[in-house]
Amino acid sequence: MLFICILLLQFLAGFGIVDRFPVLTRLAQKISLSILTGFFLSTLAVYVLEILHFPISTFSVLTANVLLAASVNYHPAKLIRSLKLLVIKENVSIQIYEIIFLTAIAYLLFFSFWRTYSIPVTPYDSIVGIDLVARRALKESHIVSSLFFREDFRPYLSTQPYYAPFTMLMQIIYRSVGLPFGQVWLGLLTVCFFVFAYSKMCEKVHPIIAGFCILLLLCAPELYAYTFLLQTDFSNAVFFAIGMIFTVNFLRSRNLQHFTLAAIFMSAACWTRTETIIIVAAIALILAILLYSELKFRAIQLACIYLAASAASTFLWNVIFFKFYFPVTPQVKEQIIWKGLYSYEKTSTIFHGMNFFLFSMDYWGFTLYLFILLWLINFFISRNGKAWANLGWPLLIYICFFVMLHHFSLMNIEYTFRRGVMKFLLVMCLLTSEFPILNKRFAFSQKS
Repeated sequence: MLFICILLLQFLAGFGIVDRFPVLTRLAQKISLSILTGFFLSTLAVYVLEILHFPISTFSVLTANVLLAASVNYHPAKLIRSLKLLVIKENVSIQIYEIIFLTAIAYLLFFSFWRTYSIPVTPYDSIVGIDLVARRALKESHIVSSLFFREDFRPYLSTQPYYAPFTMLMQIIYRSVGLPFGQVWLGLLTVCFFVFAYSKMCEKVHPIIAGFCILLLLCAPELYAYTFLLQTDFSNAVFFAIGMIFTVNFLRSRNLQHFTLAAIFMSAACWTRTETIIIVAAIALILAILLYSELKFRAIQLACIYLAASAASTFLWNVIFFKFYFPVTPQVKEQIIWKGLYSYEKTSTIFHGMNFFLFSMDYWGFTLYLFILLWLINFFISRNGKAWANLGWPLLIYICFFVMLHHFSLMNIEYTFRRGVMKFLLVMCLLTSEFPILNKRFAFSQKS
């Protein structure tokens, strides 16, 4: 019962934001993005509880989320009217040719969701990291628990509690409502993302193409595993990919609603993994360059706003919380490398290591190769500049990881970059719907 209550409150909080964007017209997108946005906002609510020194408990978590949902939906009559319109106006129908792909996708998502509900947290980093902090927070009523004051235990604590806090805070929320392993939210996040991705792609390409791409994504062994293994990386990839597709939509349409949605989800991505701010900064710079000839100073303003939204979520945890609340402050300066950079030996090692994990069939199967093949076919047949523009975004992510692996000692190829490949796959999947050849040769689908 409490699980349904917290999920409903998160949906209402997210819906209060999402409903303000008329560009989101499809039922599937509104519901899925409402839940994902609600996840992001509810973790901020729990963060505020800790900052204000309120005890963290089932009652306080529910109260904070009630206040959050009420503050976002401050006109109850408008909320009820919007919810009615959401159901009444949308005419959802599934064509026969969609059933095969949707059945296969639903089958894989069912087992992913079932595992998050029924199987305990298994990754070592989570057992002695984010999940341990969450359990201790509920036991001692504060995130800053005795765990961090024990010198004998600190060497065994993983580095995850020092990452951005989204996953840990979600564990607190869902463990507080009585779920034994907490991580069922990860299954919900997975389902919401793939529902959004399918609906979003169907706006521009045939549902068969959309279904094929989504199924191809789910068939990547490593990626599918992280849909039910509690880590920070898949959540980060989900928020980042959604932010990226809205960024591309903004560049196509110049619609500020797309820009705002992109900024929100990029901020959420930085709330899930701190190093994402480096990639967001690079994207903001590209935005300023691409828009400057048309918008002049306004382009710089938009790029600064885009970056500021992500910097704010990074600042909340990595500056305010670490400096004024956390008993152990990470020594960031000591983790930044300035000597021996970009030497041939180090550059070669990083380059070959990145390519090994990026193109490894053991981790990703044929997924990446098939996406690359689709992109090459699109370019050579359409001869359209958009093909190169789309290719530039995964390349930008690659360059950012390449630079970060040179400069940050805690980042490594085997774990940080390997899991970061999920960003590439999710972004490439969503950007496939932007291919001119697919838009041109296949009829647009008007149904979700």
